[in-house]
Formats: sequence, structure tokens, C-alpha cells
Amino acid sequence: MRTLALIALLSASSAFAVSEADREKAFKADIAPLLEKSCANCHDPKKAKNGKVKAGFDSSSLKSIVKGGKEAGEGITWGDSSKSSLFKTVNLSLTSPEDELAMPPKKSHEKNPPLSKEQVAKIKAFIEAK
Repeated sequence: MRTLALIALLSASSAFAVSEADREKAFKADIAPLLEKSCANCHDPKKAKNGKVKAGFDSSSLKSIVKGGKEAGEGITWGDSSKSSLFKTVNLSLTSPEDELAMPPKKSHEKNPPLSKEQVAKIKAFIEAK
């Protein structure tokens, strides 16, 4: 969480830009553990059935998440969570859990618990840090 707070602080000042190294560090410390718990069973090639990730969305690295999947578009649009499929799909699980794009899908919540409001807010802050 400290890493994410540092990125938020740096992005608040226009004199600083968040480096790729800072993003990677924040991802590993703050975001990857959330995705491991709720997304990896379907979206990490090491855990997904037959090694195939669903919808082409690979949650195993920051680079693959930024790229996004086949259906929902770019995973992360830095500075704009509203254009980032990662945020939109996990947020739908809070706002519209019956929506077919909500992640994780409601039918899989027993095995893949949805993220909490606080965890979704953490993903939003991570994406919006420029």
C-alpha cells in the first residue's frame, strides 16, 4: 500500500511522472495479490484450465494486463480508469453483478471471490496515477 500511496503522491504533482519501474513495483506489491485471489484461476496461464486464459486476458503480469484481452479492450489506459477494461469489469462486479462482463462472474464467486469496494478503489487509484 505504501508503494501505491507514493505513486499517488508523485502523480499529484505535474513536475513528476510515474516511472515504469514504480508502476511495476506498485503492481507487484498492491495489485497482483488482489488479482491472484480473484482472477488467476481463469486469467493466469499457470492456473487456468489447460493453460488457456479466458477471453484472452492474461492477469499474470503488468504488461499483459495493460494489453488487455480479446473482448473488453485495453486493460489499462493510464490516467483514465473509465477507459480501462480491468477497472470496468471488476467494478461491474460491485455495481451490476449480473452483467455478463462483471468479473469475476457471479457463478464463480465461490472459487473466485469478487473484489471489495476498497480493493476496486485501489485498482482505480493505480490506473489513474500518471
